[in-house]
Amino acid sequence: MTPERDFHYTLIQYLDIKGKQELSNIIKHSRIVYDKHWTFSGVVSNQRKMTINIKAPLEFKNILEKEIDILKTLSYEIYEDDDEYRATDVVITVLAAKVTTVEIEEIERVIVEGTVYQSFITEVSTLALDAIEKLYLYEACECAIRNNRLAASTMLGCAAEYLLSQLCSSYHEYLKKNSSQKEQETFERKVINAKSAYSRLDEFEKRVNSNATLFEKFGFENPKLNFNFLDVIRKVRNESGHPSGNVVSSEELQMTIGNYQHFLKRAHTLIEELPKL
Repeated sequence: MTPERDFHYTLIQYLDIKGKQELSNIIKHSRIVYDKHWTFSGVVSNQRKMTINIKAPLEFKNILEKEIDILKTLSYEIYEDDDEYRATDVVITVLAAKVTTVEIEEIERVIVEGTVYQSFITEVSTLALDAIEKLYLYEACECAIRNNRLAASTMLGCAAEYLLSQLCSSYHEYLKKNSSQKEQETFERKVINAKSAYSRLDEFEKRVNSNATLFEKFGFENPKLNFNFLDVIRKVRNESGHPSGNVVSSEELQMTIGNYQHFLKRAHTLIEELPKL
């Protein structure tokens, strides 16, 4: 393996150990490039500067940029400076769609796509979800297995919107016991009765950010990033469900469903536990 591949593999492992599964899943589908410069580092004689360039799929670039501090910290720890080059910066850029992404199996020998989606179907069948949510998720996975990626993205978006509605209702029950009447009424007006999924998510995220400690207790280590993931799915759903010419790659779909699988369990724990507080 090249030094970039060694770095790539180690960064994924490190993020997994840190419990940053969403970031790890995005990095799996990104590419690492060492951008070597002519400028001297000024630390070691004749040593030059180098930038660690994380090239990510366009729709996930924004998420990585928000987590640049932790990515820099881990990257500087992993990369070994030598007499020739010193890592002085970490940047996030766009991975061109025509460039083949790093195959997951080369990094950690994961199982084939169909088995991944079948595994999610099996897991969904064991969870205490209602019939509507299960139906959306089953159809998303079945479409993915048949390589109908636009249909799969649309169904996953429907499942995500349904999940958001449940999260909002659960948090509303929490507010009834832990907030003023005015705050409850405002939440009901702006979130529960929101005119669109975008408005509902935007207003809900504001409450999440203002009460981040509560959500962190349920495993949402970065609530703003965690719930922003639902907006990514919403946008993909909207583009896939309309004649926009949008194309969803096999890698993008695997990554999105993999992240959703991880998010789903924590979200339902939250839905069940919030009203009890």
